[in-house]
Amino acid sequence: MSSSDRGDESSCKVSVKPMARGSAADELHAVWWHRLAEGNSDAQLQTLIEIGRSTRVLGVSDLVTRLAGSRDDSVRAAAAQALEHALQPSLVELPALIVSLSDHSDGEISYWAATLLGRLGKKAVDAVPALCDCLTSSSFLAARERAVWALQEIGPGASESIPVLRAASESAPARLQQLCRDAISAIGKGDCLHTKQVA
Repeated sequence: MSSSDRGDESSCKVSVKPMARGSAADELHAVWWHRLAEGNSDAQLQTLIEIGRSTRVLGVSDLVTRLAGSRDDSVRAAAAQALEHALQPSLVELPALIVSLSDHSDGEISYWAATLLGRLGKKAVDAVPALCDCLTSSSFLAARERAVWALQEIGPGASESIPVLRAASESAPARLQQLCRDAISAIGKGDCLHTKQVA
């Protein structure tokens, strides 16, 4: 389903709900989570603007990633702004981000899911198979490129992706080929360093 086929649906189905930890920032993030999840596009837009003006926002990454695929251009742009500048994913959001990455209906959603997985770095090792699938199956070049970047950010833990990266480095568009070669090199170097430290 393309973003134009989404109709007026802008609500988000989310399995991860922030846990109240007591700090003012945690409480604000919980308020934002509820406003994003309730599906009112005006409230979502206002909340996304507030998030975009903040730094290191936790606990709403999956919701905002989904809203990056909204049919409402204002919501979509505000979600991209928030994702670019404010959001820091948490490990508890990893499964939801993997699901979002697998959404091949909208390139923005898979692009931002890959971005957030890359921000998790080596903690996102469980996402390696989904990132490889995005690289080989997505029809959105920017999402495929970002999946390669995320694999590189995961580092040696993504060594199982090297055969997929090699195949893409031989047949993909030129820029993606180069990104794959760079990722192979970075993941391989990390593997060598890890082997030396273990030995």
